[in-house]
Amino acid sequence: MTYTEKEARDLVIRAGHQLLSCGLTARTWGNISARISSTHFVITPSGLPYDTLQPEQLVRVRISDCSYEGSLKPSSEKGIHASAYRHRPDAGFILHTHQEYASCVSVGAKALTDLDDGVLGNCVPCAAYGMPSTKKLQRSVDAVMVKHPMCNAILMQNHGALCIGRDYDRTFELAQALEDVSRAAFENLVTLPEASSAEKHQLLEQLRSTGTSRHFALESDDAVQALAARGKTLHPHLDDLAQIAGVTVRCAKNDAVAAAKALRGRNAVLIPGIGAICCANDESDLDAIAAIIRKGCKAALYAVACGTAPLGRIDRAIMRLVYTKKYAKKKNGT
Repeated sequence: MTYTEKEARDLVIRAGHQLLSCGLTARTWGNISARISSTHFVITPSGLPYDTLQPEQLVRVRISDCSYEGSLKPSSEKGIHASAYRHRPDAGFILHTHQEYASCVSVGAKALTDLDDGVLGNCVPCAAYGMPSTKKLQRSVDAVMVKHPMCNAILMQNHGALCIGRDYDRTFELAQALEDVSRAAFENLVTLPEASSAEKHQLLEQLRSTGTSRHFALESDDAVQALAARGKTLHPHLDDLAQIAGVTVRCAKNDAVAAAKALRGRNAVLIPGIGAICCANDESDLDAIAAIIRKGCKAALYAVACGTAPLGRIDRAIMRLVYTKKYAKKKNGT
């Protein structure tokens, strides 16, 4: 399907709000596009939040070479969208999401098969890992589209998912169906124990009283508590966890001094019997960090069940460095 440019811009803005409201993304994670002709599409710009995004801020991109118009930069994943529109002439709308359960099962590094799903069909293939915004990732997704021309949902290993639909409604159906089958796949392999209801707020108050300017919040999701109970450092399996939380997420005892030490250079620490303490320089960032910790812990538990390894340390370090430098720049308005 091809939209008029006004229709496409309005629908992409609407999609951003819908992704947030239905829990399929958070903050600026992922990207959205719509086809406006046989040669162009409009896509979300890099780094701007969906809840305040305006139609005129979307970027018009040429399918053939990813050249674009205007002063705003398009999403760094524009090449994946362009490739999808080339391979799928009937595609009119694309969602690249970091949705929770699809991201979790992507760390298994294999397709979801034997689905018999009315929306997804029988299979959701998995593209091999590539660091975000790289040609390697684009080539991996491109290879899957060539090999599986009938599949309109693709897992992106250690990263997220791509849904390619003929129009807005169909693409959201794909995203929701993918989340449903991914959750079923997760629950088939991982059984979470009931979370502890022990008192957890004393440590938070101790951290807040240390005089630091950082803000702290508790995350006690059952998956977070289950992973914290292992008493081990978490080596991220998802790239956005490495970016947002740290190269590792350390595990510390229930003590303010130990927790503060473990948080140096990081935005979360695991505490057995509690879950995780999230911290940020800006209170508005705490919800995003908590969301990625929940997802990252589920992904780690799924990886244990599958026997897959975390991301390499060098990749994690590069992603953390790029993210912190880029995010700090945006925060300062430079």
